Amino acid sequence: MNNWRRRLKHLYRFFIDRPYKPQSLIANQYDVKRVIGMGSYGITYLCKNKKTRERCVVKQIRPSKLRNSDTSFYQMEAEILASLDHVRIPKLHDAFHFNRNQFLVMDYIEGVNLEDLLFDQYNQFNELESLEFLKGLIESVVYLHTHGITHGDLRIPNVMVKKAQIYVIDFGLAVSLKDKSDQEALELVQKDLYDLGDFLLFLLYSSYDPTSRKDRPWTEELTIHPATEHFIKRLLEIETGFESIDQVRDHLHKTISIISNNKTST
Repeated sequence: MNNWRRRLKHLYRFFIDRPYKPQSLIANQYDVKRVIGMGSYGITYLCKNKKTRERCVVKQIRPSKLRNSDTSFYQMEAEILASLDHVRIPKLHDAFHFNRNQFLVMDYIEGVNLEDLLFDQYNQFNELESLEFLKGLIESVVYLHTHGITHGDLRIPNVMVKKAQIYVIDFGLAVSLKDKSDQEALELVQKDLYDLGDFLLFLLYSSYDPTSRKDRPWTEELTIHPATEHFIKRLLEIETGFESIDQVRDHLHKTISIISNNKTST
């Protein structure tokens, strides 16, 4: 019975969540070029705004999600994006309802997704390059946390690279801290910091060449400076964790300095 229900649910979602086809027109204004992403809550399109003639990203909340009572995540994402003004974060241009569906319109970042760089183009980052990349990402996270926002999903698919500049996208899990207790806010902040540790490990593993089929912990597989290992352990709370993104930024700068000096002296 459970298997039958699951199949029925998937079939229902297949029909109700069918994306707009290329050359479709959303709200008489946004000409769909292609689907660029399908997540658990939204469908993302590359579109052309007929009025401005500029390309943009249009995010549609999955229709199957609208039939549930709680669509507050849509309002939260719209409000958070509207409150942000940073060159490395896409700007919200519109939020509207059309044909009983909900949409957000944002900047199109004409770059390469980091996930594609790593797994399709096989880009490799050495230790110093990984730390420098993280430094660029942290600039945006500092801005978010300073403005009382946590991203909640700092993973490689949500980072774009354009001419060596790093952009953060997909604010579907972002949270405003203004109504949170101190403990709740700290936990949400530390979730972002933990994600940065995972993120850094992904970059470091891009240049890892396994010598054995046996799985080992990252501390044994990766050949990195003790300062970098200590930094990651603090992000992952294996050792005493950081309490703020400012602490992370300061520690990262010191770590980069140590690695740079070590390279010049060898």
